[in-house]
Formats: sequence, structure tokens, C-alpha cells
Amino acid sequence: MRLGLKLIFSIGFIFVLSISMVQAKCSDEPRAGVNWTGCDKSNLDLTGVDLDSAILRRANFSNSNLSKARLHNADFSFATLENTNFNAAKMERVRLNNAKITSADFSFAFIDKGRLSRAVIKQAIFKESRLNKTDFYETKCDQCQFEKATMNQANFSRAQMIQTNFVEISGVAAVFNQANLENSDFTGANLKSAKFEESSLLKVKFNQAELSEASIQGAEIDGANFTGAKLSSTIWVKYKRCRNGSVGECR
Repeated sequence: MRLGLKLIFSIGFIFVLSISMVQAKCSDEPRAGVNWTGCDKSNLDLTGVDLDSAILRRANFSNSNLSKARLHNADFSFATLENTNFNAAKMERVRLNNAKITSADFSFAFIDKGRLSRAVIKQAIFKESRLNKTDFYETKCDQCQFEKATMNQANFSRAQMIQTNFVEISGVAAVFNQANLENSDFTGANLKSAKFEESSLLKVKFNQAELSEASIQGAEIDGANFTGAKLSSTIWVKYKRCRNGSVGECR
């Protein structure tokens, strides 16, 4: 009987201790490596904080200010980020896989080699951000703004990027294979050696874009506008290679 009571007491003590430890994690001060898994961190001013390598999975940062924060290698997987401010944040190798991102601001942020695969993004702003080698595989991004962003060698394979603003981006060797880019705008973009193979480019604007050595083989281009686009050695829809000096039309 006494053994049974001791066992019950021990289990109860461990359970209470576990709850306390979880609560303590959410109340921890912001610091590198902090574990805020599943915590509610909404409506906070976290400007310039150091959260390098922090574990922030399933956390809620809606309406919080993380501008100029250090977020290298931080893990925001499955996090909720509505109206979150990441302006000028340093977040190389950040993980935002499967995150729900709505009206967040990533302007001027450093997100090189970040991971946003399968994230659901609506009306987010990435203006002049750095996204080199960042992974957007199967990401859904509706009416997002990437104007003047640098995304060389970024991966947008199988992404849904409808009505997205890519005006004047640098996307050298970026991959958009099998992506849905309908009604998106790449006006003035540098897309040299980029790949749009088997992608949907319906009504996409490529006006004045640099598409030399790019590939759009197998893509749907009905209604797409290539006025003034540079198409030297571009691989066209039906595997035709455009002549050097082609502009606006594959010759």
C-alpha cells in the first residue's frame, strides 16, 4: 500500500515538475538557443534581440516586432506569423517550414539559405531582402512582394506563387520548375540561367527581363509578355534554343 502511494506521489511530482518546466521555457527571457516551442509570443517588442539557434516551433509571434533581430539558424517551423515585423532581421539558415505567414514584413532581411518549404504565405513583403539559395519548395505564396530582392539560386520548385511581385529581382540560376506563377510580374528581373521548366507562366510579365540561358521548356506561356526581354540562348517552350541577340521574341 505504502509502495503504491509512493509511486503515485512520485508520478504526480514528476507531472507537476514537467508542467513547471514547460511554463518556465515560455517565460524565459529572449536569448540565443532559447526554447519557446508552442509559446504565445504575440504582441511583443523584440526589436534587435538575439534569438540565434532558438527553437520556436509552433510558437505564435503575431503582431510582434522582430526587426533587426538575430535569428540565424532559428526554427520557426509550423509557427504563426501574422503581421510580424522581420524588417532588416539577420536570419540566415532560418527554418520557416510549414509556417503560416500572413501580412508579415521581411523587407531588407537577410534570409540566405533559409527554408520556407510548404509554408503558407499571404500578402507578405520581402522587398529588397536577401534570399540566396533559399528553399521555397511547394510553398504557397499569394500576392507576395519580392520587389528588388536578391534570390540567386533560390528554389521555388512546385511553389504556388500566384500574382507575386518579382519586379527587378536578381534571380540568377533560380529554379521555378513546375511552379504556378500565373499573373506574376518579373519586369526588369535578372533571371539569367533560371529554370521555369513545366511551370505555369500564364499572363506573366517578363518585360525587359534578362532571360539569357534560362529554360522555359514545357512551360505554359499563354498571355505571357516578353517585350524587351533578353533571350540569348534561352531554351524555349518546345526545346528550341533562341539565337544569340534575341530580344522580345525567340528567334
